Order: sequence, then C-alpha cells, then structure tokens
Amino acid sequence: MTRPLIDPFRRVVGSATMMYLSALAMSGVAILLSVALPPAERGLLVATTTSATIGVAVGGLSLETFLLAQGRRWLDEGAGRRSLVIYVATVPLTAVLAWIFAHYSEEATPGIAAVGAACIAASNIPAAAGLTLGQFLSVYRYRAAFAAVAPALYLLLILASVKDAELWLLAWLGCQALMAVALWVKHGVPLTRMARRASPQAERLNRLGLTHSGAVAQVFTYRFDQLALARYQGPDVLAVYSLAVAAIEFTQAGAVVAAQRTLGDHEDGSAQRLYGMLRRALYLAVGMGMVVLVGLAAIGVMTNGYEAALLVGLVLLARSTAVTVGKVLSARLVNLGGERATAAIAAGTALAAVVGYSLTAPEYGAMGVASVSVVLFALHSTVTAIVLSKRPDPQVEADPQADLTNSKVGNVA
Repeated sequence: MTRPLIDPFRRVVGSATMMYLSALAMSGVAILLSVALPPAERGLLVATTTSATIGVAVGGLSLETFLLAQGRRWLDEGAGRRSLVIYVATVPLTAVLAWIFAHYSEEATPGIAAVGAACIAASNIPAAAGLTLGQFLSVYRYRAAFAAVAPALYLLLILASVKDAELWLLAWLGCQALMAVALWVKHGVPLTRMARRASPQAERLNRLGLTHSGAVAQVFTYRFDQLALARYQGPDVLAVYSLAVAAIEFTQAGAVVAAQRTLGDHEDGSAQRLYGMLRRALYLAVGMGMVVLVGLAAIGVMTNGYEAALLVGLVLLARSTAVTVGKVLSARLVNLGGERATAAIAAGTALAAVVGYSLTAPEYGAMGVASVSVVLFALHSTVTAIVLSKRPDPQVEADPQADLTNSKVGNVA
C-alpha cells in the first residue's frame, strides 16, 4: 500500500526539474500567503524584495550563466584566486545596488533590501559552482528546502495576526541567510580550491563582461516595470501587478532548467537536443499557465483588492510564452560563443523597456505596462531566433574531464 505513494515522491525528489518547480511552488505559496497583508503593506514587501533581486541580477555578474558556459574544466583547472575575488566581490556590489534601487522605488526598506541582496549573492556563488559540476539536483534540493521555510514563517505570522510588512521581511531575510550558509557548506569546496590556485593569464573577463551585460539588460526588461509602477502608481497597484507577474513566472520554470542544460551542453548533437528541450518547455509553460490563471481567479474571489490580478495575468500569459522561447534560444547563442549578440539584443530591449515602462506606467498603470512587456519579450525572442539561425554550429570536441552522467539535469548528484 505504501509503495504506490512512495514511488511518485521518490521521482519528484530525484528530478532536478521537479526540485526547481518545488522551489518555485514554495515561492508561489509565499506569494499567496502574502495577500493576507493589506495591499499597502504587501506593496512594501514586494518593493523591498524586488529591489534586492534586481540588485543581485545587476551586481551578481551572472555567475551561473558564465560558469555553465565555461564548463567543468574551467572551474576545476582554469579559474584561480583572482577569479574568486571577482566572484566574491558580487556580494558587496549587489548590496549597494539593492540600496539604490530601494530608494528609487520610494516604497521599499533600503537596509533590508541591501542585506537580503548580499545574502542571495553569497548563496549564488557556491550554487553556480555546483551547477557547473553537474550537481543540478543537489543545488535545487537546497533551494527547494529553504524556499519552504519562508511560507512556513509567513503562516506563523498570519496566525499571530502580524500585519507589519517589515516583520515579514525579516522572516524572508532569515531564509536567505540560512540558504547562503548551507550552500557554502555543501558546494563551497571547489571555490576553496580556486583560492589555492594561481590565476591564469586569461581570466576570460571579456566573456564574463559580455555575458553579464546581456543579463543586466534583461533585468530591466524583467523588473523595471515593477519599479516604475511603485514610483508612479503606488504600493496598491504594485501589489496586484506583482502577484500576477509572480504567478505567471512560475510557468517559466521549465524554460530556466532547459536554458541551463542548453548552456552546459557542449557535446555532439546539441543542436538537435535544443528543439526537444524547447518543445517540452513550451508545453509546460502553456499547461501551467492554465493552472495559474485558475489560481489567480480564486485569489480574486477569496480576497479583497486583488481581483484585477486575473486580467493582468491573462495579458502576461503571452509574455510567458515569449520568455520561454527567448531564454532557451539565448542560452544556445551563448553556448555557441554569441555573448556579444545576446548582449546587443538584450541592451536594445532594455532601452525600449525603460522608456516604454516609464511612459506607460503613469497614465495606463498595470495593464499598460503588462501590454508593453508582451511586445518587448516577443521582439526579443524573435530577434534572437533570427540571429541564431544565421550562426553556424561549430564542431565542439567533448571535454574529457566532464562527468556526462552527472551533467544531465535530473540525475542524483
């Protein structure tokens, strides 16, 4: 009797993709629980955590993307102590940037945003090392476990009738700090070896810069809409819009994992595997999108002040499809050494996003910003597909140091 119940559980905990989905699901639960706050307080919560995540995205040097694109040999043999210093420098850098973004939003708590960003950046360094070594499952298990802590703490705050967003933020901050410590303990060993290794002549900083410049540009396309709404429409509108965005982003989970697998796939036949991963990611995005819309409708019925989230979610569902395509194709372009092209495409999209969101948010609010974002991501994925179609696939030799078993997402590491 127990075996039919245990087997599905084992399959879930034995799949990196399912662990990633579990982490997102826990974040989704936290978002659902946060609607217990009044919209104004929830706006403070969202503005602060958004400022932190943007700070990490801008100051984090896109370490996961960069290291996955370099491959295992670079981490094990190439990168030295100078590279490690650069990676660790992301921690204070993200804190400063999060503080700046929090002040810009005029609705966030700068101190908590800065410390939270530093903790997230600190956890991303060992996580990037673990992913590069093919330990996808282990990294995602840790992230799923600590993602479950936040909703548990939020539930306790709800039971205690706590309506102060700053106390909720302290609970969120504790989760980020604990995850950083745990990931360093589990996946920090390769980084300590880097500290003992002399730096190579070429640190590949040009490639790091190009990879990150494209990622930074995408941050503004992904997140500047929320900062613009916070500035021009206030916390109430931001609370509703951010709920819809967070729910729809849950549908992109398959795209994130597919993109990471694409980045790390340097073996023969990678071009053929690309379309299979893209197809599966799209199926997952559309299927989960339907479920998310049902959830947003239920939230609108059961809560006060969040009814408009369903309409925003309907518009953003088209954005989710475009994002899914763009993530996977951009990863393939970087995998082929096309960092300069991805950076240029992302920069153009970001410039349009900053201008478009700033002009739209004051007059048209959440629906206007959502519509602009759909157009921007559709253009981004279309241009990326065109550039990729014109780029020849190089003949890449297999890395003899790579562990082909552990490099596949979903295997136990």
